[in-house]
Amino acid sequence: MTPSSGMLGAEEPLARPLSIEDGTYEALRRRILDGRIAPGTALALAELAEELDVSTMPVRAALARLRSDGLVRQLRSRVSIVAPLEQEDFEEIQAIRSGIEAFAARLGAEKLDPDGVETMELLLERVRSAAEAEDLGEYLSREWEFHAICYRAARRASLMRLVEDYRRRAERYVRLVVASSPRFEHPVHIQELLLEAVRDHDGARAEQVVRDAMEWSVTQVTTILGSRDEPAV
Repeated sequence: MTPSSGMLGAEEPLARPLSIEDGTYEALRRRILDGRIAPGTALALAELAEELDVSTMPVRAALARLRSDGLVRQLRSRVSIVAPLEQEDFEEIQAIRSGIEAFAARLGAEKLDPDGVETMELLLERVRSAAEAEDLGEYLSREWEFHAICYRAARRASLMRLVEDYRRRAERYVRLVVASSPRFEHPVHIQELLLEAVRDHDGARAEQVVRDAMEWSVTQVTTILGSRDEPAV
């Protein structure tokens, strides 16, 4: 298996220890993504530092990174809050992703070697297993690994950085979309279509699969957020 194809199982490299700043960022990010810190919640430095057992310095740095991710917003009063879920925000994120991620899919599908295709096939089985168990975190992790094998085959480092950045920005919304599909059936079907295009080295079809997926997700978020706005009966 070539180094560019990715590795699976026991040969996966061990994760590097996180710095205090990175650990603080990841802890807050996870809490925001899974809803433990709800949209609109004010984020007080001292309270977060005490909860996470760190000084305020790494919390301040983490909040700056979360603002860059679009997960935190600073008000004119300089108070930081968890950014609200907004339809327009997701539409703009997906419009950008529809360009850069679909382009990466086209290039990657055309260039991916047989080892890379085999790795994607193995990862798709993990995607299906996570979907069957309705394990959202595992599903999203494996789904990203699956896509990344294809995208990295494009050998465009700057493009890959953009893809990763906007996937982080979209993740709160994507979690809603995937969870709205019973046993994640439609999201899994999207991955199956992408693999078919990659097997055929059909870049145009891979690009269209990604674009269609972006459009579908926007429609789903419109429905989800709209239902949340409806008054209780």
